[in-house]
Amino acid sequence: MPWDIVDDGGRILLPRGTPIADETQAKSLYLRGWALERDPVELATTSGVDLPESRNPASWRQRPLDAPSNRPRFFHALERFIQLLEEVIADILTGKGRNVPERVLQLAAQIQLQVTRDADGLLAAIELFDGGRYGSIHSLHAATLCELLLSQVPNQDPALRRPLLGAALTRDIGFLEFQDELDRQSEPLSRKQQDEVRIHPLASVRLLKEAGVHQVDWLTAVGQHHERLNGSGYPHGLSGDQITPWARIIAITDTYSALTKTRAYRPALQGAHAMMAMFKSRGILIDEALMQEVIRTLGLWPPGLLVKLASGETAVVIRRTANLKAPEVRVIADTEGKLLQIYQIRDAAEPEFLIQEVLPRSSPLRDRLNFRQLWGEITLLARR
Repeated sequence: MPWDIVDDGGRILLPRGTPIADETQAKSLYLRGWALERDPVELATTSGVDLPESRNPASWRQRPLDAPSNRPRFFHALERFIQLLEEVIADILTGKGRNVPERVLQLAAQIQLQVTRDADGLLAAIELFDGGRYGSIHSLHAATLCELLLSQVPNQDPALRRPLLGAALTRDIGFLEFQDELDRQSEPLSRKQQDEVRIHPLASVRLLKEAGVHQVDWLTAVGQHHERLNGSGYPHGLSGDQITPWARIIAITDTYSALTKTRAYRPALQGAHAMMAMFKSRGILIDEALMQEVIRTLGLWPPGLLVKLASGETAVVIRRTANLKAPEVRVIADTEGKLLQIYQIRDAAEPEFLIQEVLPRSSPLRDRLNFRQLWGEITLLARR
């Protein structure tokens, strides 16, 4: 596509440079979308970036309350990660933060420890969590995926990966308040708002520098995380080898995480559907080798998904296995949709128990799961 395709609220349905998958998608875009043709934002350095003005209410600038949770213990580690992330973001946005790089890297270390302890449980918690801001969950999901991808590199010191996780956690800090505003906005985006979307990576870099982050790889990854291999990304339209390896990793984890979250202008793509959508743009927008690694790492059906089996039973994906198409699943409801007391394991590689579809997040069964049965509630409380 030579243009961005946007809906009547100005939200991007398909970025400029993305190939259209098939006739069905083309028809959907024709019915829902508008072509937005305009000159790209010209920015040569981060020094001249104007940060978005303060917005009211500026909820991201308020430190979250350290209130006790009434959710199952299964979610407590994730809730603590959200708390720590939102505290440091509030300090960055208000310019009052101390030891920001150290605090972000400490959070990255806690995520690494949780991934080591129970990666599948953390992925499931992110998938099933029904609260919190989109920006927080999205950032933590992307950082978790970065750790999963790079933790497979043999003999690598985990500390060397933490700045990458830090970049994944902070890449959108120049956009969070604006993102909340767009979610509430019904009228089309103004030219200024369109420009803010395209410069938000640079706005994030500037905020991080002001907060004391000076590691070049960290800042470069944040500034380039929306660049695309074919040059269709922003803010600079970089292509190919101009995009650093860390920026490529964040780009692919950011894209996958965003696709799996429901947005006002589109439903979520879950499991194999998200993988297929990204696979079509491999080598064009995103790194092909990394795309293959994402599939090998997550499989087609990541933990936490509610799925319908060929038997007619409803199951939850518990853990990844060596078989990308057949994760470990436990049946939670019979063929009539009745919730079971004992969750039995099914072999998803058997024809009778093949995964047929993913159930929507609106399924009432999600709120009635026995997490102790499913994952043993193995958690690790994050500490300051």
